[in-house]
Amino acid sequence: SDQLQKKPATIISGMGGSHLAADLLKSVYPALTLFVHKDYGLPPMHEAYFQNCLFVASSYSGNTEECIDGLEEAKKKGVASAVISVGGQLQKLAATYELPYIKLPDTGIQPRSALGFSLLALMKVMGLEQELTQLRALSDTLDAERVESFGKELADTVRGYIPIIYSSSRNKSVAYNWKIKCNETGKIPA
Repeated sequence: SDQLQKKPATIISGMGGSHLAADLLKSVYPALTLFVHKDYGLPPMHEAYFQNCLFVASSYSGNTEECIDGLEEAKKKGVASAVISVGGQLQKLAATYELPYIKLPDTGIQPRSALGFSLLALMKVMGLEQELTQLRALSDTLDAERVESFGKELADTVRGYIPIIYSSSRNKSVAYNWKIKCNETGKIPA
């Protein structure tokens, strides 16, 4: 939409499950100027570009060293920044630097299972209010009990096999998330 194109560029610094929300957002809203950075520091960009960016340090634990390093680098360069975590060092840095901070619920789940929380938080910090409202409406329209039986049937079908998951480029993040769920939650190769 035109509204999405008017949003400033956003750099998401996150490792593992903490960048999945950004990957999904990019696949659903390809017009977003959204960069996923999975390394220390800031992505290699022209210095002037950073002044029009929002840097988001996203770490479920709040202690991921790549995200902490990126946030420190963003602070040095004067890049607008925000933090998403359950706490940890990133929460302390957000308080120290007086940065916007979204605290994820500390439910004890694995970061990959906190995708819903991370997605809502990222959309909020990016100012995607209309899209956030649409996403929240899914809880009223999605019939989880009806689709659960399809999931169980699929799980029974692939039991004893190694699933091969492939997708279009646009749906790469969905396929990757499914692979992670098979590998880490289901304890099977995929």
